[in-house]
Amino acid sequence: MAVRIAQFVHPTHDVVDEAFLREFPEIEAVKVNSLERLSDALDGAEIFHVYNSAFTPEFAKLVREKARTLKWIQFTTVGIDVALRAGLPDGVWVTNSGDVSQRVLAGHAIALMLGVMRGFRRFEPLRARHDFARQTLPRYMMSPDGARMVILGMGRIGQDIARKAKAFDMEVICVTRARTPAVPEIDRVAPREKVDELLPTADVIMCAMPLDAGTHGFLSAERIALMKETAVFVNISRGKVVDEAALASALAQNRILGAGLDAFAREPLPAESPLWDLPNVLMTPHVGGNGGRELWRRMSDLVRDNTRRYLSGAPLKHVVRTPDGTLQEFANLAAGNS
Repeated sequence: MAVRIAQFVHPTHDVVDEAFLREFPEIEAVKVNSLERLSDALDGAEIFHVYNSAFTPEFAKLVREKARTLKWIQFTTVGIDVALRAGLPDGVWVTNSGDVSQRVLAGHAIALMLGVMRGFRRFEPLRARHDFARQTLPRYMMSPDGARMVILGMGRIGQDIARKAKAFDMEVICVTRARTPAVPEIDRVAPREKVDELLPTADVIMCAMPLDAGTHGFLSAERIALMKETAVFVNISRGKVVDEAALASALAQNRILGAGLDAFAREPLPAESPLWDLPNVLMTPHVGGNGGRELWRRMSDLVRDNTRRYLSGAPLKHVVRTPDGTLQEFANLAAGNS
């Protein structure tokens, strides 16, 4: 009897191709991209491939009602926080993408940092006007070499950001609950209680924190006010870790140099948000974890490995929620890409 996989994923994360089906002849895959078709796809499915932000309340309700035979949900994202809030079905294993996208996301964070430091956003209007006015912008440009980076969070993504920062000889400090650096590229760690002492000294503040009860609004208006005028802020985790209104105000008043943002408190970012029009803000629409063919290959390797494990009864990799509802490694869940 065939084992059915129901798929509701972005095309870039669809790893169930002809080669996959040849390797697993007992697998039957039903791929859908609408709620109307999802109900039929879930009928008889044991496995469900899906991404975090798909889980609207309506989507989650349909899954809970129709996925009667479901035993395992494989998320193609690190984060499952949206799905948790909307409500996952009971009695199923839930796995995430683990470290598949951490290198890509860390690289995206560094790209945002460099783009802000080098004034790329400010050059774009000049390019549109065919204006070569290079002498007008040097005051908005700085170098990462020898700068101090403070990373909020020391999970997988924070660790990889630290590795990449060392290519620029940056000093790296992580604000974390851990007592010792997780990788040698981190110069030292500091407890969350000491963040107010570090913010005034940071050239770059890199947000790689998960979103949970202890980090919601962690970077408050008061803490944003502690940053120096030449500071660059980058957020590639979750928008609600930051007081977004206070950040926009600080940017508008040039109280910090600029920001590179891939995560926002509300997504899609509302059209009326002041962040859209600020010349010192470089933004991407929460796409930092996308990485082309190499990322697809890594995702394919993970899904194939977990499929073999599932079919043979071996433990699954990157379990984030057990069938009894227990969350595993929750601190890492919200730091990924939807």
